[in-house]
Amino acid sequence: MKMTIVLDSEDKAGIKAALEGARVMHTRYVGAGGFDGHKESFGKIEFIKILRKFMRESVAHMKDEEDGQVKDIDDMANLRNAKRFADRIFLGER
Repeated sequence: MKMTIVLDSEDKAGIKAALEGARVMHTRYVGAGGFDGHKESFGKIEFIKILRKFMRESVAHMKDEEDGQVKDIDDMANLRNAKRFADRIFLGER
């Protein structure tokens, strides 16, 4: 089945109905996961372990002169370094 949905930005009820229709299609043809996507959840102890892993990996990157990921201590807390690690965690590559 193929479906085309046309949305009118001024029709709030139509947008709501289209979203509900898309949810029904997603549940029927993809699975019951809903539109929430993947949600990572973990407890305090696991969170502490993940933070420790992030710190260890950042130090290892900094010590490796051929790795340009973390060049100095200021690079450890940069957004790029944190995002790289978070992407791996949320993709299940613990």
